[in-house]
Amino acid sequence: MSRRGFALITVLWLVAALTTAVGLGLSAARVGNAASANRLVLTRSRWAAEACLAIAQARWGDHRLVDTMSIDLGRETRCRWRVEDPTARFNVNTVDEEVLKKVSGVGGQGSGTDFLRTVMAHRPFEDMTQVAALPGEDSVLLDLFTVDGPGTVNLAGAPPRVLEALPGLSVEAVQMLLQDRALQQPIGSLDALAARLSPAGRAVLLANYADLSRLVTFASPLLRLTAEGWVTGLGDPGGLHATIEVLLVPLPDRLATVRRRMW
Repeated sequence: MSRRGFALITVLWLVAALTTAVGLGLSAARVGNAASANRLVLTRSRWAAEACLAIAQARWGDHRLVDTMSIDLGRETRCRWRVEDPTARFNVNTVDEEVLKKVSGVGGQGSGTDFLRTVMAHRPFEDMTQVAALPGEDSVLLDLFTVDGPGTVNLAGAPPRVLEALPGLSVEAVQMLLQDRALQQPIGSLDALAARLSPAGRAVLLANYADLSRLVTFASPLLRLTAEGWVTGLGDPGGLHATIEVLLVPLPDRLATVRRRMW
């Protein structure tokens, strides 16, 4: 009887071991299948992002680059893109200290003064995430800066707070720039802007003409295009998206790439 009991226990242990081994094998297979599915989706998502870049390049010649609606590429694969003008912001690595003080508040007494002093002490930066990681990070001020571009500010695209911090631009001048932009009739030069200002506003601009002309432009010399691709089917494992960011120089017939990043 004891031999039969021992044999029975041995058999039960073998069955349990086999069951465990089969379960581990099935689990590993499921993990492998999931990993394969994720790789497939990520590959298709990257293709979709590349397709959006190609579509954006083609639309540049048709003056429809700002069309950012989602595009159905077929087989449950979609993409979209967005376009930003880095020169609508101050380049945090080159902006003048006096401009930084004006951005932080009148006379440099605004709440962001300490943060901007930290920025000055730690620049240059390679990426805005480095700026955002500084002590006293100010999200409102971060929206006014970039690390891309030659350091000039595009008056045809800069937000009001950026315009107000530039030397020589009175409240009247800022309002005129914004008004003409809203009418899709942007002013094309400082001389054209000065000619339309009141005597007081013109005097302020002309007194700062040399500094202002060094700091501004009226068209974007650089664009940042971010394309995103994804697959809506296959249960959307992990919600995987592929993103490609390119920094572009706009030319009459094409967009020349100067930097490319993918994640």
